[in-house]
Amino acid sequence: MKMISIILLSLFLVTSLNAQHHHAADGELGAGKISAEHSLYHLDAQWTNHRDETVKLSDFRGSPVIVVMFYGNCMEVCPILIQDAWRLYSSVDESVRGDVNVLAVSFDTENDTPEVLNNYAKYEQLDIPGWHFMISKNATVRSLAMMLGVQYSKKSDGHFAHSNLVTVLDKEGKIAIRMEGLNQPMGEAAAVINSILMRK
Repeated sequence: MKMISIILLSLFLVTSLNAQHHHAADGELGAGKISAEHSLYHLDAQWTNHRDETVKLSDFRGSPVIVVMFYGNCMEVCPILIQDAWRLYSSVDESVRGDVNVLAVSFDTENDTPEVLNNYAKYEQLDIPGWHFMISKNATVRSLAMMLGVQYSKKSDGHFAHSNLVTVLDKEGKIAIRMEGLNQPMGEAAAVINSILMRK
């Protein structure tokens, strides 16, 4: 009986490990290394937001920025990631929250047009001041992802495997803090944003 229990336990562990490995390989990629010394505002490329406005990252210089990368057709992980960004945004003191910008950047350059992103923002009830759902050319999106340490790759079914990261930039566009994984506590990141806002 004891031997049977050991065999069943071993089978359970092997199955669990295989499932975890499959999930990690299929849908989630770990975050890459970054250099916090470089400002993202050196990326001089143009982006289009969900209001069909042309913007540059440097347009957000002077205020803390929350950045999250996602894609619109993701129905499982990305809505949680967007809600994580919202949890962080809403954790900032209400009196200064208007000084914080949120950039939700899509890496699906084929499908996420400004119109699609506009519908997405309205569906998520986030078509609000300070929130920008953005898209650009493939090379530009890839460059930003590399600087943020976000890894992503398109799968044969059209979906993406990707890192789950929420990043905060300081007033000069340097990475101040990153939160990896879904549903992470946002207290530390909110404190970092409040600290940035207090600096002159």
